[in-house]
Amino acid sequence: MQTLSQPDVSVPVLLDRLSHLTGALRVTLDPPDPDGWIHADALMTPENGALADFIVCLADAGFGANRRAAAASLLLRHGWAAGPIIAAYLAERRTLRIHDFALRFSASTLVEGIWIRQADILAGRNPAEAGPDVLASLLAFSEPVLESLRRWSGYSRHALWSMLASSWLAQFSTIGELLGERERAVRAARALLARHPELARALPETYVIASGDRSEVCQILKACCLQHKGFRRRFCPSCPVIQDRERFVRNREWVCRAK
Repeated sequence: MQTLSQPDVSVPVLLDRLSHLTGALRVTLDPPDPDGWIHADALMTPENGALADFIVCLADAGFGANRRAAAASLLLRHGWAAGPIIAAYLAERRTLRIHDFALRFSASTLVEGIWIRQADILAGRNPAEAGPDVLASLLAFSEPVLESLRRWSGYSRHALWSMLASSWLAQFSTIGELLGERERAVRAARALLARHPELARALPETYVIASGDRSEVCQILKACCLQHKGFRRRFCPSCPVIQDRERFVRNREWVCRAK
């Protein structure tokens, strides 16, 4: 059994040091507005309660036309909420383990905040060898939610792992860019996630679209998020079923608009 030493930094101090890397994702230990958050246990009961209410919001926004589409959309959002775990690894080679949490979603249904209710920092391992612990932290954070949504929706584990892999890889890319080492961060993400057999099969393909001095890492998912089932009837640029020509045109337009 691994012997853990006392970490040399507290969770609040670490999260404060990482705050510039989590972007629009609000990370808090003590929210001034404790109402309106969906707690971790509620995320595993899609049949009723706060999550059932949010699934209605997903459908109204065009993301949850059926149970499989709702499960895919929820996993994409849940994966994005792992930003603090990924930032701790990339910036400081630390393993942040989140044991209890709640999520807050915006009016447009995107995840806008994570309330970390209980967490610790794993210590005692050489920082250069933190990868296995970080992967275990990501799995502990998301796999229980994935499995409950799989049972509820009937969507395959492969498809749902594809949603998590997409969001996690996107967070590695985004945080890596803020650290000035995006390419290395994407390589690290692929190497880390490939340690898990299901994640290895679910990892999206990636390619870079550039316009002037701006570039973005784009993805081709291994499974469809089913957004096109909603009333918008529109496929994502990352969808595996659209033609590459359409994919590249739409992503180039996006990069140009964002310049």
